[in-house]
Amino acid sequence: MSIRLSSYQIHNTGLNGLLEMQKAVSKTQEQISANKRVLSPGDDPVASTRILALNQELALNSQYKNNLETLRNRLNREEVAINSINELVFKAQELVTQAGDGALNKEQRGYIAVELQSTIDAMAQMMNSRDASGEYIFAGYQGSGEPFVRGIDGRYRFTGDEGQRSIQIAPAASVASSDSGKKIFVDVRSVEPTIIAHANPGNRATPPASISGEQVLDAQAFAEFYPEDVVIEFRSLEEMNPPQLSYHIRQRSDGRILVQNKPYVSGEQIEFSGVAVNIAGQPAVGDTFIVESSNRKGLLTGLEDFVAALNQYGDNITDKAKLATQTATTLSNLGNAQSALLETRSSIGARLNLVDSTLTANEDSKLTIQTALSSLQDLDYAAAISQLTQESFILEAAQASFARVSKLSIFNYI
Repeated sequence: MSIRLSSYQIHNTGLNGLLEMQKAVSKTQEQISANKRVLSPGDDPVASTRILALNQELALNSQYKNNLETLRNRLNREEVAINSINELVFKAQELVTQAGDGALNKEQRGYIAVELQSTIDAMAQMMNSRDASGEYIFAGYQGSGEPFVRGIDGRYRFTGDEGQRSIQIAPAASVASSDSGKKIFVDVRSVEPTIIAHANPGNRATPPASISGEQVLDAQAFAEFYPEDVVIEFRSLEEMNPPQLSYHIRQRSDGRILVQNKPYVSGEQIEFSGVAVNIAGQPAVGDTFIVESSNRKGLLTGLEDFVAALNQYGDNITDKAKLATQTATTLSNLGNAQSALLETRSSIGARLNLVDSTLTANEDSKLTIQTALSSLQDLDYAAAISQLTQESFILEAAQASFARVSKLSIFNYI
């Protein structure tokens, strides 16, 4: 049985073969040009799937590295602020000790009070430090607003929250990138009970009235009251005759009234249970203010109280005795503040060490991923060039053969 091939079949078969060979040469050239063995999923489906997964791991690795760098920058800035505040505490200790010298008169103590107030302002400035993105470091979650704001009474108040922001550094690991100023600078252990006052956030007066000037007037009376809290509540005008704004003071625990329908005068000292506060402004009926007894005293508050004492006490024996007592108390509280600062600095140092070790592990992981990726997708140049040479030779031979075959015709034999 004989097989007959038409000229069309000969040409078509030869041309298809040439095109396939040309395609193989072109693909090898593309691989060499891109330095990639796998150019499309069809080249190696299993390897392509693994390459995709490794590239995703590499992208995550890069993101975690960026997070670690951001974390390191924030912690470094916080550490600088803590160190600066600690140095200012040392300066404050020197000034307080100097002011407690019984040989100084009121005028001389006044000069020290001015310098101490400047130190307080410098502390507040450092407590309002920002990170590289412009957020306040010690404001908790409220990074867009200053955490320590000076009120109309000249005293600083903490307006942030107790939140602690974190940054993810690994699939299942996050590290705190900040510390709340309330924990470090406000909730400082006090050597003796004190009071903390604040307005109810739901107060309706516009502009809102403010409370400040907390102080203990009678330590014995306050000791009997401690650890109770009170609520100062402003009553309806009709409860007084003639009608006027007044307030109740009631214990927070059981609601017992300590002061009832006391006429309100803006800025006038409000006294109860051996302590005093000042409310300034025009509260709305129903507005409340909370006064809490506490074993904590803020760093700035303690120094502000001491400045007030320096400006208040005279040169008589009684005042000098009171000043000596307050000097000892203030120095002890400053020591506690230093302990809080050192504890925070230790925590920052531990986190920075973790960042360094994680960055090292991150680089090791990156190298491992890149090695695995290279073994799957990178091209063996020597083998590829050898293959290209072989494919080119075959293509040239096929082209020459096709050129000769394509000229065959029966008419050549007639």
